[in-house]
Amino acid sequence: MRLLMTSVRYKLIALMLISIVIPIVVSIIVTHEYTKESVKKRSIVENTRLLSEGQTNISNFLSVVNNASLILYSNKALDNILLNGVADNNDLSYVYTALQLVSKSTNNIYQVYLHLDQGQSNSFLMYSDNFAYGQAPSPLDVTGIAPYAAKTVPTHWSDSYGVQQIRPNTPELVFSIYRPLYKVPTQERIGLLAIDVQVDALRKLSAQLYDPAHEDLYIVDGDGSIIYASNELEIGQHPDQAWIDGIVTGTAVSGSMEKAESGYDGIILYDKIQLPYLDWTIVKRIPSPYLYLQASKLTMINTAVAVLCLSVATAAVLIVSIRFTNPIKQLIRSINKIQSGQLDEPIDIVRNDEFGILAKRFRTMMGTINDLIFREYKLNLANKTTQLKMLQAQINPHFINNALQSIGASALDNDAPEVYGLVSSLGQMMHYSMNTKQTIVPLSQELDYVNHYLLLQQQRFEEKLKIEYALEEGAGSVQIPKMIIQPLVENYFKHGFHKSHNTGLLRIATQTESGKLRIVVEDNGVGMTEARLAAVQCDLSDVRQESAESGDHIGLMNVMYRLHLYYGDQAVLELERNIPRGLKITMIVPILHQEETTP
Repeated sequence: MRLLMTSVRYKLIALMLISIVIPIVVSIIVTHEYTKESVKKRSIVENTRLLSEGQTNISNFLSVVNNASLILYSNKALDNILLNGVADNNDLSYVYTALQLVSKSTNNIYQVYLHLDQGQSNSFLMYSDNFAYGQAPSPLDVTGIAPYAAKTVPTHWSDSYGVQQIRPNTPELVFSIYRPLYKVPTQERIGLLAIDVQVDALRKLSAQLYDPAHEDLYIVDGDGSIIYASNELEIGQHPDQAWIDGIVTGTAVSGSMEKAESGYDGIILYDKIQLPYLDWTIVKRIPSPYLYLQASKLTMINTAVAVLCLSVATAAVLIVSIRFTNPIKQLIRSINKIQSGQLDEPIDIVRNDEFGILAKRFRTMMGTINDLIFREYKLNLANKTTQLKMLQAQINPHFINNALQSIGASALDNDAPEVYGLVSSLGQMMHYSMNTKQTIVPLSQELDYVNHYLLLQQQRFEEKLKIEYALEEGAGSVQIPKMIIQPLVENYFKHGFHKSHNTGLLRIATQTESGKLRIVVEDNGVGMTEARLAAVQCDLSDVRQESAESGDHIGLMNVMYRLHLYYGDQAVLELERNIPRGLKITMIVPILHQEETTP
């Protein structure tokens, strides 16, 4: 403890170890909890989808079995037999055929039992192509089944329904669908049909829904009886468990439960099969150790890596702390030599470690340093004052604008309106260009500036220059970078106009389409050769990092550079030969919203 109070070295070691250990431990805990939560959410989503597919497959299978129980209604030849019983072998053959059709309608039908209320031979049993019949009362309880409806009986051991078989079958776990038969269209009952389905059918349909080695799967009915279970010892039982009651009595068609709701250490997912003749629920249980197995492995790996890193970090901290404090001690010895005998100033220090000693020596040095800084400050202040005076001595650019207005007023006084118009245009141009606060302006303002520029050019060239506009009405409000069109227009006067002996024609057009603004500047000047055009276009495509400062077509290069700054690769500047002569420049920029164009 005393070392921590008096030595910076040990304070540094303790601080660095704490700053490493705590973040690593917190990171491991947060990562573990986040991973567990992510695994749980992903598992719920994936297993919910899986159970939904299983529910669909089981529903389809049960629908096939239910439809098979209706085959007797669709056979007209059986109508009289169902009403009056079997009269001869011919009738018996019809019954055999009908029951065989029901038995073969799908896989895993174990046996089919038919009981007729009339006739001497009124009980029939079809089992694996073995047909037995005789006189026996029906052992089935069909009370509570509505006319023309069916009922599903939970899993039980099969029996012969009181029919004497030639070759007795081996009892097997089955669930049954009971359907009373009626005289159509009345509600007079004439018999009943029972279809026993092997539980193996549910085993096959459920095989892809869970991992038998780690997960549990149940199919329970509305009374909580287990129709099928991955642990087949539980099939047919009626366990009194909170999670079964919560699912069966709940109104949700599908969902999930955690330990707080179910009492089961893991998550329980379920999806209900609701058909007119049954109310089953598919339940899947995933225990927490298996669910979070990967999260636990990841935590163990992170912990092992953290311990390794912590060991390396501890060694590094010791080395760094020692190497860090040694130079400080050397610096103290050097300061003692430099400052010896020059200043004697009392300093109040309430520290006994190396930094306390260092502070005493630095305070002495700071006296000298402060004097030097003060003299340097005064020198810099004098330089700044000189620079300010030089700036104040410069001509204010607004003076020129005011002077132009005075010249224009004088021109009007001397009956020279044309001179006033030219001076006014020049003044408007200067006012527009001197306004450095705006870098993004509406297209209409930029075109006004270009118009003033062209008025001055028309005054210069008179009848040798014609200007045409084709401006889309709604394009004026589109925001564009300032001073972006005038260099395209000026390019004509610099490179294409003077060399042409024809009357100059300059055309400016704008158009908006598909969220983009198209600006076209075309002329009838001398244009460019194909080789020169390709070279300039290539140079424009390479303008990315900085604007051109020398060479031909500096204006075009700078325009492309600014377009790239504002719009990136979305902006396009294309040059092509105008027909029959001249140059056509097309600028395409995206139309941005107001907040996107705010500089």
